[in-house]
Amino acid sequence: VAAFHLQDYQTAKVALEACHALSPEQRTLASWIRKNEQELAKLPKPVAAPVAAPVAEATPALPASTPAPVPVTPAVHRVRHEWYQNDSFVTVTVFIKNVKKDTVEINITDRALSVSVKMPTGSDYSLELDPLSHKIIPSESKYEVLSTKIEIQLKKDVFGIKWGALEGDDVNAGSMASVSASAPAYPSSSRKAKNWDALEKEAAKDEEKADGDKALNQLFAQIYKDADDDARRAMMKSFTESNGTCLSTNWDEVGKGPVETRPPEGMVAKKYNS
Repeated sequence: VAAFHLQDYQTAKVALEACHALSPEQRTLASWIRKNEQELAKLPKPVAAPVAAPVAEATPALPASTPAPVPVTPAVHRVRHEWYQNDSFVTVTVFIKNVKKDTVEINITDRALSVSVKMPTGSDYSLELDPLSHKIIPSESKYEVLSTKIEIQLKKDVFGIKWGALEGDDVNAGSMASVSASAPAYPSSSRKAKNWDALEKEAAKDEEKADGDKALNQLFAQIYKDADDDARRAMMKSFTESNGTCLSTNWDEVGKGPVETRPPEGMVAKKYNS
């Protein structure tokens, strides 16, 4: 491990493989071996120098031998991975196409994620996230192998916590609630974020504070609801016959005859077609 951190990967490989041979049950050693192999794969491959053919002394007519061909190092296929989160899960996406499920090995522990894939090209891919920045619940985590990617959902041990980093120490952890409150809940072209939840609550309060005709109608409805049958008949008769200018709950008075129209002061009652 010390040689690995000193970037002496060849020495680290010899030491790690020797330790693994002595203690094959140690899963940590396997993880370190994979990490070390990743780093070795990134190192430039040594190029064999062309071998010059010996020149015969006194036989200049002989053709010079052709230099040995230089082996071509296959290009390393770079694999991209991304991650995003919500209140419950951190989703890690590895973008590899046309991978068969039986060539994918994924190990999830409470603080680590290991992904090993046999690539369609025949090479091996490994992703080691150890340690993760926060604890997860392995039994409730899951993954899916798709035609264009591998999607891994890690169940958060603490609901609602916002991970500031995927791996290592997380000094920027916060609450997902603070993030959702500061962003628009619906698509918007405005540069200034709108708190739609607050606007919705404000609109609901405005509806509760009814005024004008709406408040008057609510008052009439409440009186009608609490009135007895005679009072209800009086209300209907007085309101209808007076063209909405009079409302009475006294049936003894209203029942004696038609209720006249009584317009507000300063106004004159007219027929509809006049």
